[in-house]
Formats: sequence, structure tokens, C-alpha cells
Amino acid sequence: MATEVRFIPAAEAIRVPITPQERLEQGGGWLTLILTALMLLSVAWAVQTAEWAEGLAIVPVAVLGGVLLGFLLALTRWDGLFPVIYSLLASIAAIATLTIRALFPELDLHRGVLELLWRNFNWFYALVNGEPSADNLIFIMQVCFLGWWLGFLAIWAVMRHHRVWLAVLPVGIAQVVNAYYTPVSVTGYLVFYLAIVLLLAIRVELARNEAFWRLTRIRYAPDIHMDFLRDGLIFSVVVIALAWLAPSLAGPGVLERLPEIIEEPWHQVQDTWRRMFTALNNPATARLITPFGKSMTLGGPVSLTDRPIFEAQTPERVYWRAAVFDTYTGRGWLNTDQETLTFNRNQPLPEPRFWPAREITVTLRVLEARQDVIFAPPQPVRVTVPTTGDASIAEKNVGAGWRPDSQDTAGPPVITVSLLRSRTALTQNSIYQVVSAVSMAPPESLRTDNTEYPAWVTERYLQIPDKLPARVHRLALQITEPFGNPFDKATALEAYLRTYPYDDQIAAPPEDVDGVDYFLFRVRRGYCDYYASAMAVMLRSVGIPARVVTGYTPGQYVAEADLYQVQERNSHAWVEVFFPTYGWIQFEPTASEPLLVRPTPPPTPEAEPLTAQTPETGEEDLRDLRTDRNRPENLQGPLAPAGLLQWARAHWPGLSLGAIVLLLAAAALWWTRRRRAWLTDPDLALRLFGLLARWAVRLRVAWPASHTPLEHAVAFSLVVPEAGPPVSRLADLFTAQQYGRQQPATEALQDIVASWRALQPLFWQRWLGTILSRK
Repeated sequence: MATEVRFIPAAEAIRVPITPQERLEQGGGWLTLILTALMLLSVAWAVQTAEWAEGLAIVPVAVLGGVLLGFLLALTRWDGLFPVIYSLLASIAAIATLTIRALFPELDLHRGVLELLWRNFNWFYALVNGEPSADNLIFIMQVCFLGWWLGFLAIWAVMRHHRVWLAVLPVGIAQVVNAYYTPVSVTGYLVFYLAIVLLLAIRVELARNEAFWRLTRIRYAPDIHMDFLRDGLIFSVVVIALAWLAPSLAGPGVLERLPEIIEEPWHQVQDTWRRMFTALNNPATARLITPFGKSMTLGGPVSLTDRPIFEAQTPERVYWRAAVFDTYTGRGWLNTDQETLTFNRNQPLPEPRFWPAREITVTLRVLEARQDVIFAPPQPVRVTVPTTGDASIAEKNVGAGWRPDSQDTAGPPVITVSLLRSRTALTQNSIYQVVSAVSMAPPESLRTDNTEYPAWVTERYLQIPDKLPARVHRLALQITEPFGNPFDKATALEAYLRTYPYDDQIAAPPEDVDGVDYFLFRVRRGYCDYYASAMAVMLRSVGIPARVVTGYTPGQYVAEADLYQVQERNSHAWVEVFFPTYGWIQFEPTASEPLLVRPTPPPTPEAEPLTAQTPETGEEDLRDLRTDRNRPENLQGPLAPAGLLQWARAHWPGLSLGAIVLLLAAAALWWTRRRRAWLTDPDLALRLFGLLARWAVRLRVAWPASHTPLEHAVAFSLVVPEAGPPVSRLADLFTAQQYGRQQPATEALQDIVASWRALQPLFWQRWLGTILSRK
């Protein structure tokens, strides 16, 4: 009885089910597990160092839990969805238990689970309904959950599938994002991560080769991995040092030319993050999101610094508007504008214009990178950089005082722009100009204005929550009842609120307490967010349209330079009240700020033309603020997202060289795997003989179909004598395999592969000579 003998290729043999010990050896052994765990712990330690919230010490434990479970499952025969489902259930149970034991030691497990379920439900309810949340517990749990899955998927990819890049890239992204957003230096963790990644790549690739060597019975030193790790460590240190010290490899603006399509989604992600994690106690929260976004939460203590934001040259003392909010939630304010409009340089904004107003031109120099919000005196008309604007569009008529800039006197749709962002990357010392139409309406005119509010105003700016405590409305009526016009009512409320002491260290309102009610009747003190919110809500409750505006106070005047310097501690919120004839008028209810100075009677329309003209920018306008490098017209590139791109530009030398090193390492791994694939290819002789036929055509070697492989080899040696011996060996190997059914030995394959690689330079040289001889 004949027995069939079948040769199994090496690549196929590796896929045969193996024992846990063999899986461990193929994955690189315990050393791979240790290196992967250290790589993951580097990001966990970096997040813990950033101190986003109290309680992040449990994150490294969660990461190690994911690593351990992934390691144990990788040694089993289970595959497909089962390990994923098992890890999902295990992660929920483990993270819940860890959180309860660490953060709620006074609760038993049952009560702790109920507490977690309730707080997660409240967080998701706020997320779905567009409400803010200040629960740091959810942030800690989500970071733990992310760390668990980074650990599980990384160890699974390395130990089970030997795919290093699937393990290191997600962890690297987490490292970069954390390093960018936190003001705490975590450079050491980033360097440590890069070194571990290089060592891990070397170890896993060596493990692959060891598995192949064992399969093909190639002898090698048992401690060869120690030599590789030693040399790899030296290589890693040299590469990282060169990356850190290398000069910039790209000019300015390379990273900024990214598609604008991701700009708006990124801002939406930032605004949602700001709304859902308002209570992160790290000062980096201002860097984590755009400081002026789609929401403003009435929170707890604030700590503002003297960090400079921008310098401004302006003909008069003005407030710097950034964002406008229209909807009060009881916990804070939302900007509900759904439209995004794009404006070119110096393109007039299509907002309603009210009389009397005069245009002023201000020049701002950015003092801190990663800015994208445009600051301007109310009401901005034109900006010298391209922008996008959050806007609302209403198909309604407008107040009697509005005069359109266009020729359309029938009244186009009313467009209100609530937030402007630059589409040009504003680096440190960048300069832009804004033309604004500043209201010149005096108190006498405001006092006698009519109350025929247009529908587009009443629909948005009289909104108050249904659950607003009734005593807020009663207090507003009590204060405003003696007065007969909106201006005096607003002034009375402004004066009343200014009697409350200023305190920026108050605790945040309890979850079930309205923020304005909390300020007016419970703590009876607060800071600008509370003052402005109270005045706007009280005005709305008595039928006067109002909105909350955030930005900066004028800043500190520097007489020597004739400019204002705006710092972080100038961050502010105030109120704008709508008057049908005169538009939005500012009020200052915060006790720590001086009252606004109202203008004297306005000039006549003949003396102050309405049509906005593009300012002629001369040297006297920019004075010492402008440099050729930072002129607005030299700023190029869309912004998407601005902050992360600016940070990447600042660290471009290291990132670019690091990317090159990773690409080279990937190329080396690809070449090594290709070389090993050749040695495990059962049809290697057939493939090489086919390549030889292609070279025969290029080198004009006779290659008739009637010739045998040996005759082809003789013909080749006549044209290229140097190639005779290796080509003859290849022909012999091909003949034996194709016609003699003989499986070539590993040594023979290695020899023929080495011979073929030696032939390549010779073939290319002869082919080049053939081409040149034709010319």
C-alpha cells in the first residue's frame, strides 16, 4: 500500500494549532509581554501625571488588567468574537469593581453598582439632550475603559497575530493627544514610549525569524535575542536623540494644508467634550477645547493666570467679543446655531446693521499659539483673515433701525453670526485686523425706543427653562416694576446685581439646582458667568430679549506701546440687550468691573456714512506690532484643527524624523518578511525561472518555447557569461522540481536565492548598457 508524502510549506506549518508554550515562543516570550506592558503603562502614567481629575491612579491598574487578560486569551485556541465578548464583559466588571473600591470605599458592591449606573445614566441623558455635565467619575471610568482596551488589543495583536503596528499606533495616538493637551511636561513618557516601540518591533520580528529557523532546523544561538535587544537599545537611543536634535525638515505651512472638511467636525467634538467634562480640575481644560465654544457651564472655582492671550491696538477701550449664547439650560448656556458660513478676507459679514454706529479698526497680535477664535469689538463687520462663522438664518423681517449694505431693500433673511474662527493658522505673533461697527446710541435714545421686537429676536432671546424657579421671576418683577422702559429696567437689574460680592471660588451648584437661583438666593456671590446669566434670565422673564456674551475685558493699557494687553485673567462674560432700533447694547452686571460708559449723542448719518469701506492699512496702523513674516496676507493654509496642527508644527523636527524612522523600520520588516516568504514558497524555482525569462527579453537572449530549461540556461550564458553558473543551478533546480517531483532542500533554496540577488546588479548593468547602445 503506497503512502502519499506531502510537503507542508513553512508558512502553512506555522498556522497549525500549537500549544500555549509554542504560542508564547512565537510571540516573543515573556520579554514581549513585558515590553508591551511598559509601552502601555507609559501612556497610563502620562495621563496620570496630567492630573485631569482626582482618581486617575486607577488607570494603570485598568491597563494592566487588559494586558493580562489579552495575554491569557492569546495563549488559548479561542479566536473570532468570543475573546472580544469575554474581554468586554470582564472589562465592565473589573472597571466597575475597581472604581467602587477605589473611589467609594464606604459603599458595598451592590450600592456601588447602583451609584455607577445612576451617574452613567445621568451623563448619557445630558449627552443626548445637549446639556452640560460636571461628573468627573464618568471621565475616570471612560479613561479606564479606554486603557483596558488599548492593553487588550495591543497584547492580542502582538502575541497572537505578531502585528506590532496594530499595537503601537493607537497607543502612540493617545500619547500625542495627551502630550499636546496637557500643560504638564510629559516628554519623558513620550521618549520612553518611542524607545520601547523600537525594542518591541525588534523583538517581535526576531521571534518570527526564530520560529522559522526552528521549523527549518537552522541553528542559532539561544541567547541571540539579548544581542538584538542590546543593539536595538543603542539604536533606539541614537535615533531618538537625532530626532530630537535634527533641524526642521519642512517649511512653514506644510501641515496646515489639510482638508477643511475635518475642521467643523473637530470643533463639534471639542464643544461636546467641553460640555460633557466641564469639571476637569486641570488648568489644561482651556487648552483641551476651544476656550469659547458652543457651551458655557455655571461651574465651581476658577483659577485664571496672567498668561498673555493677545495684544490689541484700538482707538478706544472696548470689550473683546468671542462667543454668543442664546439658550439657557439651568446649568449653563448653549449656542444653538446650526449653520456654518465661510467668509474670505475682508468679506463683509451679512449681519443686520443698526444706527447710529461708527466703524473702528482694531489690530490684534496673537501672543499664544493654537488660537483660532477671532476676538472683536461688537459688532464685527470684516476680518483680514479668512474665517468660518457659526450662524443662524431666519426668514424674518428686522427692526426699523436696520439698513442693509446690499441693494436688496425688501429685506433678506436675517443672519446672526455668534462665533468666528480663523481658517488660517494663527501662530504666535500672527496679526489680523477687525473692522467693527460700534453702537453710538446714547441713553436718551435707548430709553425712548419702541418695544416692537421682530420675530427672529423673540423666538430665540426670550427663552427660559420651564423649571426656572418662580422666585427668580418674582425678584425680576420686583426690581423692574417701577420703570416704564426696557433700558431703565435693564439698568435697574444691572445695579441690583452689582450689589452681590464677587467671588471666583464658589462651589458649583448641585446637580438638581438651577444656576441662576443658586447665585441669587443661595450663595449670593459669584463671578462673571453668574452675574451675566442672572441678568439675562431675569430680563427674559420680564419680556426683554437678552443674551450672554463671552470674551475678554479690554485688558491692561500699556502706555509706552499705546496698546492693550489681554491676559487669561481678563476672561469675562457680560450681557447684550436688544433694542429694535439700535440693535444689541452691552450691559455690565459684574461687581468687579467698572460700569460701561455710554456714548454722547451720535453724529448724523450724513457725518458718519453707513457703507463699510476697506481700511487702508498703513505703517501707522500696525506700528511696532507688524513684521513681514506675520502680516495677515502672508498667513496661509486652512485650519483643521488649529491647536493640534500648531503643536505638530512646533514639534515637527522630532515628529518628521520619527516618522521617517518608523517608515524605514516598516520597510526593513517588509523586506525581511518578503525574504522569508521566498524561502517558504514551494514554487520559488518556477517564480525565479519566470523572472529569468523576463530578463532574457530585456537582454536580447534567445528564448524559444521549444527549448528545455537547460538549453535556456546555455543560451543565457552565451550572452551573459558571468551569469552562467547560477543560471545553470536554477535550471537544474527547476527541472528537478517540475519534472522530477523533487522538493528542494532548504539549503538549496537559500543558495539559489543568494545567487539570484547577486545576479540583479549584473542584469541591471547589462540592460542599461543595452539601452545606451541603442541610442
